[in-house]
Amino acid sequence: MNLLEIGKIVRPHGVKGAVKVLSYVDEDFSIFKHIYISHKKVNANIKKVLPLNNDAYSVTIDVIPDIDTAEKFRNMSIYIDREEYSEFQVKIYMSDLLNKPVINEKGEQLGDMVDFDDYGATIILTIRCGSVSYTIPYVDDIIVYDEEKDAFVIEEQKFKDLRV
Repeated sequence: MNLLEIGKIVRPHGVKGAVKVLSYVDEDFSIFKHIYISHKKVNANIKKVLPLNNDAYSVTIDVIPDIDTAEKFRNMSIYIDREEYSEFQVKIYMSDLLNKPVINEKGEQLGDMVDFDDYGATIILTIRCGSVSYTIPYVDDIIVYDEEKDAFVIEEQKFKDLRV
């Protein structure tokens, strides 16, 4: 299986078991029929999708019959198997880049990209350096992903200046 994280269950949506899902992909969420939920890879099928706003959808899933069950799935990620959806086999998504090294211009590792938040105007990366985590904006003038090196590259001084 080649899993791709396509969204996150934010909260229950209504009393009949639907959930609000924040989509991480540009495609209409209604194209998905078969999904996996959480790191436990709960096998599920989507029964109904209604668009909400700003990349959010109300999704009815066969393994979530009511609001109490929906609450148990709060903040869980949704995945698809890329092999089931050919349009996702060649694209690289932010979720593919999780746990990739962050290196300086000399090739020395500064940390790992462990999380990201998409705020629309920009994506904020969370970089873990040992036991400390920092956030920086994912802007080409600051940090870039280098496919050849399979790592994020940032000037060390910019990293020191910008990290929060």
